[in-house]
Amino acid sequence: MIKKGLMVNTFISTIGSVTTRLVGMCTMIYISNQIGAEGIGLYQLSITVYMMAYMVASAGIITSISKIIAEEISQGWFLRARQVMHIFLAFGFIISLIITSLIYINAQSISILIVKDTRIVEGLKILSLSIPFMTISACFKGYFYGIKDIIKPASAEVLEQIVKFGLTIILLSLFGTNDLTMACMGMSLAITLGEILSFTYLALLYLSNRITAKKNKSNNKPQGSLIYKICNVLFPITASSYLTAVFVLLENTLIPKGLQDYGLTIGESVSIYGMLKGMVFPLLLFPTALLSACSTILTPEIAKAHALKYKGRIESLTSRVLHLTLVIAFFIVIIFTLYGNDLGISVYDNAQVGTLLQIMVCMSPFMYVEIVIDGILKGLGEQKKCLEYRIIDAVFRIIMMYILIPKIGLNGLLATLLLSNIISSIFHINRLIEITKIKIDLTKWLFHPILCAVAAGLVTKSFLSDMLFIGMNLRVNLSFSILFASLFYLAALIALENITAEELSLRKGN
Repeated sequence: MIKKGLMVNTFISTIGSVTTRLVGMCTMIYISNQIGAEGIGLYQLSITVYMMAYMVASAGIITSISKIIAEEISQGWFLRARQVMHIFLAFGFIISLIITSLIYINAQSISILIVKDTRIVEGLKILSLSIPFMTISACFKGYFYGIKDIIKPASAEVLEQIVKFGLTIILLSLFGTNDLTMACMGMSLAITLGEILSFTYLALLYLSNRITAKKNKSNNKPQGSLIYKICNVLFPITASSYLTAVFVLLENTLIPKGLQDYGLTIGESVSIYGMLKGMVFPLLLFPTALLSACSTILTPEIAKAHALKYKGRIESLTSRVLHLTLVIAFFIVIIFTLYGNDLGISVYDNAQVGTLLQIMVCMSPFMYVEIVIDGILKGLGEQKKCLEYRIIDAVFRIIMMYILIPKIGLNGLLATLLLSNIISSIFHINRLIEITKIKIDLTKWLFHPILCAVAAGLVTKSFLSDMLFIGMNLRVNLSFSILFASLFYLAALIALENITAEELSLRKGN
């Protein structure tokens, strides 16, 4: 196995994640322009059911495999690492076949009971066929993350998204966009074919890079049963994923239903749902490509440091990554607040999307911090706490949505999302401080980034966007303004010595 530094792996994963998100967002933009907000809403409802089924089939597989493989290899127990993969591959294959059969056979009933719209039935059947391929691919990805061979899963995800985008364009033109049932079938087929290709690619890479050792490198005998260890890691994450799937499904059905109870028509409620899930959230979550990459890399890295009792390494990685997360988050808040309306118009030709983006971006610092801390806590063996926080957050969201949306409509949904993100992030931060004893530097983590982000945003908005670039095309104006704001922000942080090359390397502090 080729050993890569953490910074190299993070860079590779980040490039792959950003590219994947970018292509995925381009796909959603294309789809929204072809089938409109109602079509996007219908498509998102079918994807919700599909992703719930996938989460049930592959719950916790990537995180569990990467964590256990990293720990076993760090101790020199290569034979046990091989056994881990065999167990997960068999488990994933069996459970995914069961889930696929259930979804395919009961697609009609599921559509009526959950989505209350039979236009997704055929598309849901097509999507269900991809679940076994996705589940086994998840096993391969977890393995590569565990051995720190990041480029393979990253390249597979990029390839998959590019193929899906191309197939979506081709199949939508063949199936048409006037009939939403046929359009959903075309998009579902594009997703399924993309997953099959990604599986084939990852399977070939795994077969040529799998662990072939027939004995352990270490002379020390492993303590405890391997099955017990797998269950101890997998079950809390699996329970968390199962509950998440159920809660997400409840949330996504409560939103259109609540909006209808508020007084909107079925078409209006599905359109607003589609606008939020298919237009606003892709923009809001696009910056999390970097954070998701860091979280994926950190889980096995911190698990290894935890197994070897490198407390200094854990504290160093944790504090640096949280600082960089906040640096990104505050810049996003300012940019989306100042340019949200322009983004909505230039990307979707919809000013309402921009307005919603400006409102919802205030939750992004809490959302981004939670994503990173969740990966850190799982690396430290805190899966049960993560499950506990997930349950609390989900129950709170469902209760709030059930009460507020029928009474105050969209405002109730926005209030629920903001409050739940704040509460959940506080739980995660408090637990992280208890375990790692990290010290929060208010000046470095909060004051400097906020000051520099506000300065960068106001300067570029006032003097570039509204004056120098005023006669340009909106998309060109927006691109140059955000680019200059980014450079201004980075230069200001470097001038204040808020970020340094040493900190970005993530090497010191072992």
